[in-house]
Amino acid sequence: MNARILFFLSFVILHAGHAQSPKFKHKYLNAIDSTSLKKHLYILASDSLEGRNTGSDGEHKAAKYIIEQFQTAGIQPYNDSTYLQNIGLWTWRWNAFDFRNKENKLEHYKDITYLSTAPIETIINAKCIFIGNGADTLMQDLNLNDKIAVAVVENLNNWYQLASKTKRQGALAFMMVHCSDNEAFSELAQRMQASRQEQSVYSTKPHFSKSLTKAFALSAETVEQLFSLPLDSLKALNSVDAFSRLPQPELSLYCPITIERAQANNVVGYLPGKTKTAATLVISAHYDHVGKQYRGICVGADDNASGTTAIIQLAKAFAPLKGKLDKNIVFLATSGEEKGLLGAFYFADHPQEHTFAIKANINVDMIGRIDSTHKSNYIYTIGNNHYPEFDSLVHVANSMLTPMHIQYDYNKSQGFGNYLRLSDHYAFHRNNIPVLGFFSGLHKDYHKPTDTPDKINYSEMEQRVKLIFTTAFLAAQKTAFSTQDD
Repeated sequence: MNARILFFLSFVILHAGHAQSPKFKHKYLNAIDSTSLKKHLYILASDSLEGRNTGSDGEHKAAKYIIEQFQTAGIQPYNDSTYLQNIGLWTWRWNAFDFRNKENKLEHYKDITYLSTAPIETIINAKCIFIGNGADTLMQDLNLNDKIAVAVVENLNNWYQLASKTKRQGALAFMMVHCSDNEAFSELAQRMQASRQEQSVYSTKPHFSKSLTKAFALSAETVEQLFSLPLDSLKALNSVDAFSRLPQPELSLYCPITIERAQANNVVGYLPGKTKTAATLVISAHYDHVGKQYRGICVGADDNASGTTAIIQLAKAFAPLKGKLDKNIVFLATSGEEKGLLGAFYFADHPQEHTFAIKANINVDMIGRIDSTHKSNYIYTIGNNHYPEFDSLVHVANSMLTPMHIQYDYNKSQGFGNYLRLSDHYAFHRNNIPVLGFFSGLHKDYHKPTDTPDKINYSEMEQRVKLIFTTAFLAAQKTAFSTQDD
């Protein structure tokens, strides 16, 4: 930290009254307490929100809750008409899985599981041919043209190479059964079913090539019914001649998709600064998470119900300063961060949708836990190695409170620890806007159903949010991030 900058900023803060700016008062922090933080976080990380996957009903519920809190605090809609900013995503979902053996329907996830993302928009009617373990010595003498190749394998998760080989020999689809462990099929089916409960979202309209490989897993019972032999007997077959004596049952395969615009929205409100000012500080946190896994709902308590809770409570703490600060403050809860910072990119790249001149960004992502290298009283900061003024501001803010240990471990420019590109602040940094990220570190529950509200350290989180408020208060002063065109 540059000592001269720190001295200058301290002087400015202590004499802010001369510039008609409000002086910092500790009473502004009264709205930030562990009880309120815990209340919001438990709501945002509840099972009823189903992991807040981008564009999902659970995320919509979270957006509604954030809007209600902004309204209660008197935070205005970002464009004076709505708090919701659609971020222009596309989504696709499966319409149906219709797989049949003659007139008998195969139950998806019980008898058969589709593994590919390739839609089957036109019904495939084709005969199945058994190919053993798919060894080259067997495959070279098999005619797979316009057929469905069925193999016995040792690993249901390692199918692509063999599936591609059958496709090159003319097969319309590839199916496989585990050679000995039918539980492997059940586990894979559960995993695929859970993943498909979540819609897939894209920044552009998705396109699926008709030539994509179509791969399936089958239960042992299904394979035995298809070929009228026990699995152990099928495994013992090792010649093309033996395969040719098996029945070649016909299957019907159909699984179309729907592509449509996603209802994925940033939630954006703002606190007006002094009359007619366009200069704006953005405080951001993503409120989306990763939805469901087959082992349970990823409620995302730390990631990032903690950051979302922080901006709700920061909005309430700043509310009494409406019209008094030198900058507007935008409170930005982004969608699509888990899909690639999509909501933050959209907001940063569409200035025509608002009237703010963005001077700086403070981003809050995972501030609720204690990592394995600390016991208490710390926070990681990200980006301030690029922006010395922000580094000075956070240290001045820290000196105005009970000091925390400000850590730089995730503030590297490259390699491990380079988190500048991994959260929403990067969308502003790449537009040359000064950024400062707050982060409490990684932990073993990251992106797992075990990231739950009971593991949050609420007293530690309270101190962190107070530091964020004080840093933001300083960043909202006229002297901070000022340019000639202000």
